[in-house]
Amino acid sequence: MIFVNPDCYQGFRFPSLGMLSIAASLRANGLPAHYVDCNFEPDWKQRLAALVREDSLIGITANILSIKPALELSRHIRAAHPDARIVMGGPYPTVEYKKLIPEAADIVVLGEGEDITARLARGDALEQIPSIAFRANGGAAANPRTGLIMDLDALPFPAWDLGTIPRYRLPHTRKNPVLPVMTSRGCPFNCIFCGSDIINGNRIRYRSVDSVLAEIDRMVNSYGVREIQFWDDNFTLNKNRAMELCEGIIRAGHKGLCLSIPSGIKPDHGDDELFRTMARAGFYFVCIAVESGSQEVMSQLGKKVDVSKVRETIRSVRHAGILTNGFFMIGLPFDTRETMEQTIAFARSLPLHQALFFITIPFPGTDLHRLVSEKGRFLYSDEQQLYEDGYFMGRASYEMPGRFDAALVEAMYKKAYRSFFLQPGRLAALALKRIRSPKDIYYLLIKGLKVLFKGRQF
Repeated sequence: MIFVNPDCYQGFRFPSLGMLSIAASLRANGLPAHYVDCNFEPDWKQRLAALVREDSLIGITANILSIKPALELSRHIRAAHPDARIVMGGPYPTVEYKKLIPEAADIVVLGEGEDITARLARGDALEQIPSIAFRANGGAAANPRTGLIMDLDALPFPAWDLGTIPRYRLPHTRKNPVLPVMTSRGCPFNCIFCGSDIINGNRIRYRSVDSVLAEIDRMVNSYGVREIQFWDDNFTLNKNRAMELCEGIIRAGHKGLCLSIPSGIKPDHGDDELFRTMARAGFYFVCIAVESGSQEVMSQLGKKVDVSKVRETIRSVRHAGILTNGFFMIGLPFDTRETMEQTIAFARSLPLHQALFFITIPFPGTDLHRLVSEKGRFLYSDEQQLYEDGYFMGRASYEMPGRFDAALVEAMYKKAYRSFFLQPGRLAALALKRIRSPKDIYYLLIKGLKVLFKGRQF
C-alpha cells in the first residue's frame, strides 16, 4: 500500500504520525508499505508514479486543515493513475464519507486504522471488514464500527524510516529535525467543539512508560531527532504517569533534546512539582487550552474546567521556566458581547508569554455542528470554503441569533489580538523568551503582523 500525505500548505506542514503508524502495522503483518510526503518532497508526483502498480491501494489522510489539499491530491491520482483505488482516513473522511465516495475515494476507514487497513491490504472482502465505508451501487455503504484498540503497546512504533526525517524542520520549533509522539489516545471529556473523539474516542488509553521511553530512544539515537512534540489530548491529566515518564526521560540523558506540547493541556490541572519535573526533562514550550474566561460559558462546553484555577496553573508552568501559550476561542455558541469581552480581559490578565485566539468553527461530527444546525445559522454553503477561508482568514462561519452576529465576532477577534499583544512589555518579554535565530524573528514578527493588522489566524 502507498500512503500519501497531502501538502497542508497553510503553514501546518507535519509528517503524518497516523499514516506511519498504520504503515508500521502493515509491515508487522508482512505487507509492503510505502510513504510519499507532499509536504517535504518536491518530486512527490514522480515518486508516486514510480510506486503505483495496477490496482494499487493509495491511502490519503485528511482532517479539517488538510481536506482541501487532500481532495486536490485525490483528483491528481484519479487523472494520473485511474486504476488505483483510493483509501481515505482521518477525522473528516470518517464523518463525511458519503461526500467523498465515490468521486474522491473508493474506500474510507472509519476511526483507528491500524488493524482495519491491514485487512484491506491483505485483500479481504470489503463486506467482511468492519469500520469501513466503500463504493456500492453508485453510492456508499458502511459496515459497523469495531471497538477501540485497547492495547497500544501491541502496536509497532511508527515507520519513520519510510519518511525523510532530515527534512522535518518546522519554523516554530526550537530545534530540528522534529517528530511527534503520542503516549495516549482518547479524552474523557466531551467538549462540544472538539473532534478528537471521532478517531480516538472518549476513553483515554495509555501506553506504558517503558514503551514511550523506548520510542523516544529510537527517535533520538536512530533518527537524529532533536525535538519531540507530544500530541496527547491530555498529557498532564494523570500526574503520576506524567511524572514517571519525565523522570525516565531525565534518566535517559538525551543531551540537548527539546520537548513541547503544542496540542494543549487542561488549564486547571497541574502543580509546581509536575511542571518543574517537565522542565528538567526538556519541556520548553506548553500550550494551555483555556478557551473562555467566562465560567458560565465554560460550564456549557463539556470541558469541565474551573476558571478560578487557570491562573495558578499558568503561573506554575511559567515559574518552571517553560514558555506558555494560551488558547482562546471567540464566538462560542453561548457567547455574547459581554462574555467575549470577559475572555479578552481574562487573557490579558494571565501570566502568559503568548496567546492564540481562534474564531470558533463548527467542525462536522461535533456537538457544536449539530447545535448550530438546530439553533444557529451557517454563513457558508460550501464547507470547503468555510474551512479554507474561515479558519485561516479570521472570519466567522456561523451566527447565533440573539447572541452574536459575524461582524461582532470578527471585531472581537481582532480586538483580542491587539489587546493582548500591544500591552506594554508583552512583545519584548515574548521576544526575549522566544527569539533564538533569524527564523524565529520571521515567524513571530512577520506572521504576528498579519494577525494584528490583517485579522488572519496565526
